[in-house]
Amino acid sequence: MERRSFLKASAALGCAATVTGCNTSSKDAVEVPPETPVDEQMTWSACLCNCGSNCPLKVFSVDGKIVRIETDDEGDDEFGNHQIRACARGRSNRKRVYNPDRIQYPMKRVGKRGEGNFERISWEQATSEIGAKLKGIYDSYGARSVYSMYGTGAYYDINGGNSWKHMLNLMGGYLGYYGSYSAAQIAKLFPLIYGSSANSTISEIQYSDYCLFFGYNPLEMRQSGSGEGFEYAYYKEKNNLKTVIVDCRYSDTLAGKDTEYHACRPGTDAALCAGIAYHLITMGLIDETFLSTKVYGFRDEPALPEKGLEALPYERSYEAYILGTGELDSQAKTPEWAEVICGVPAEKIRKIAEELAAAEAPYIGSGWGIQRQANGENNVWSIAALCMLVGAIGKRGTSTGGLPNSAISMYTFGLASLTGTSSAETAKISVFSWPDAIRNGKEMTAFKDGVILPDYDDANPVDGKLDANIKAIINVASNTLINQHSDCFGTAELLEDDTLCELIVVSENHMTPSAKFADYLLPETTWLETDDIANQSYGAGAMNLVTPVTKAVDPLFDSRCAYDICSDIADAMGVGELYRQGRADLDETLEAYYQQKVAPMSSQFPSTYKDFQSQGIVKSFSESSERDCALYSYVNTAEAEVNTPSGKIELFSNKVDFMNKNWEKPDYVLDPTVVPNGHFITPIPTYIVTWEGFEDPNTRDDYPFQLIGHHTKGRTHSSFHSVQWLREAVHDAVWVNPQDANGYADGDWVIVESPARDGNLARQVKIQVRLSNRIMPGVASIPQGAWFDPEAGVDIGGCVNTLTAYRPSPIAKGNPQHTNRVRIFKA
Repeated sequence: MERRSFLKASAALGCAATVTGCNTSSKDAVEVPPETPVDEQMTWSACLCNCGSNCPLKVFSVDGKIVRIETDDEGDDEFGNHQIRACARGRSNRKRVYNPDRIQYPMKRVGKRGEGNFERISWEQATSEIGAKLKGIYDSYGARSVYSMYGTGAYYDINGGNSWKHMLNLMGGYLGYYGSYSAAQIAKLFPLIYGSSANSTISEIQYSDYCLFFGYNPLEMRQSGSGEGFEYAYYKEKNNLKTVIVDCRYSDTLAGKDTEYHACRPGTDAALCAGIAYHLITMGLIDETFLSTKVYGFRDEPALPEKGLEALPYERSYEAYILGTGELDSQAKTPEWAEVICGVPAEKIRKIAEELAAAEAPYIGSGWGIQRQANGENNVWSIAALCMLVGAIGKRGTSTGGLPNSAISMYTFGLASLTGTSSAETAKISVFSWPDAIRNGKEMTAFKDGVILPDYDDANPVDGKLDANIKAIINVASNTLINQHSDCFGTAELLEDDTLCELIVVSENHMTPSAKFADYLLPETTWLETDDIANQSYGAGAMNLVTPVTKAVDPLFDSRCAYDICSDIADAMGVGELYRQGRADLDETLEAYYQQKVAPMSSQFPSTYKDFQSQGIVKSFSESSERDCALYSYVNTAEAEVNTPSGKIELFSNKVDFMNKNWEKPDYVLDPTVVPNGHFITPIPTYIVTWEGFEDPNTRDDYPFQLIGHHTKGRTHSSFHSVQWLREAVHDAVWVNPQDANGYADGDWVIVESPARDGNLARQVKIQVRLSNRIMPGVASIPQGAWFDPEAGVDIGGCVNTLTAYRPSPIAKGNPQHTNRVRIFKA
């Protein structure tokens, strides 16, 4: 019996058994007839937060009100046809819709920006004023002065950021960004060394006999009942797969599992890898054939005049660095040397090296947290180096050292694929460096700030200026404006000055910390209040999915969908007809998108969008193939090349070497003549001592903890923070090892304080402490995503980014939000 039928039957039996009166005589018993079962309406929707899996939801409503949410229960649930079951976050979406912090109507700022004071205005006033001001900024400053903020809180195909970017494109576009807050460093580095993003799918572990992961936590990061976490657990258990995970925190992926764990200090993964590499090289455990035919820079290299490359002397090679005979230093990177830095015992380092060498198909990978460091590019490059040393690339069961990919074969590409519009402005900045573009974008350059200009030539890079300041920010379904960016207090101070960025428009569901900094605050419908289409997203493993997102209830309050909001703003700017492209409304746009871009993908799709909404989800499983194995064709084709200067996988990168010689160093980089290994950029994967890292001599004594942030089951980044069910289920507290507790006990309120940086005051967070052996000594961790809530100079909301530094990383100019030093004392 289905759960729904069981509940109805139970209710009916309960009613039938109800009697009135106290007399037990049967003649006085009056049977109460059962109530007519309620008429529920079920519609399909999806949880569209940025977790990597847009899990489908069954939304049940009665009389225009959502009463409950269930998840995918279609099919026999055999692997390959398994149900895509939503986690607690997805199942809590009713509480997200009916949340007291919902933004109810359009509002305009009154008073100082950031104070959160607004007045109610009409939609006509909101869209006409936004249109006029935005057009004025385009006319006065140009498209490069308009910035569409990075945001991932609504993974629709049509609505959300898709509609806003379509509208901006019709005005000439906007300043773009490259990278992401999740993976800026690896996204920049892997194309430099592999010629592409080059990651195997997680399903490749079914062909592996040994897995080595660094900072990998899929069972909290990817909780969907389908996708990466599910497939990882399935294949690991099915094949009894030997798995080793290196991390500074004993995560839920490790807890209670048959997985070997090694505690490693944050930011020292490159030192650990160097220690492993030393043992592999000195014990003759490397794959010499692979290194000589498929890899550039392990040892010296001849000149390649046809490629414009000079000879590479041995002292600049990776092997020379590991053995201590290279140009950077004379330190042999022995396991004993690595142990002092990373904390993993030397004998364990040797054991890992020997197991790697003995494995037939070792799968080496990492989570993205290890690259969100001040030396993050070098951490992931050093892990990739292990793959190269043992030839664990391009054969089934192996990968390239990064986060596993998904084996997606059915994917929808959103509104732009229908409209054909794109940004005429092609200049880009790093996703993390937008504050600099507000302060002084005109002086940002390619070599100092990583600006990519329209005439950028990757083969012959030249310096140049951005030559524009950001004057307008469009912030859609994003808390990056304050909460997810570094140094919340410093960012707030920057945004408060409305003479710099003149216009901030926020389109949002809830009164987030970022929403309080809006000049115009627009109430957008939630995922359950609008029609749309959603694919499976980017971390869904081998299960393909398309969901007919269907309005379960009418939009609450005065909220509207993004497509309609932007249509009216486009009218105000004189591009409304171009925006709609002859289609009357969202319904017609969805039908056209479905007919042209969705239905042709599979015969499983019915003929119309309305029929699709009635039918429900379409899913299919991607069977394993050689395409799931990164660089399979390159490794297994004799004369094949990858898109790097040498045509090979690069342990020595000439492009990175150019950056090393030409890019400007920021003031906070440690001086290598004073601090050993205090480099900025190196052309080979090395361990770099950074500001506020484990070995930073300037902060380690006064600020004894290395601070990181971690994912929990209670939020996706900052989404769902205001859902009380999840706050009760997952406690926000700073994790501290019991050995480190000094003057406070488990559950006490403490102050976590970071150093004063870059002319700013020290930052403080008030939060409860959780004493646990699941965090290694000397390290503290705060669950990321809690909402910034300043009070008298202290964040009482528990936001880890109050304590993080705005110091872009060397190569990618990405966020280093796991490189922090703090001290902790009782509040």
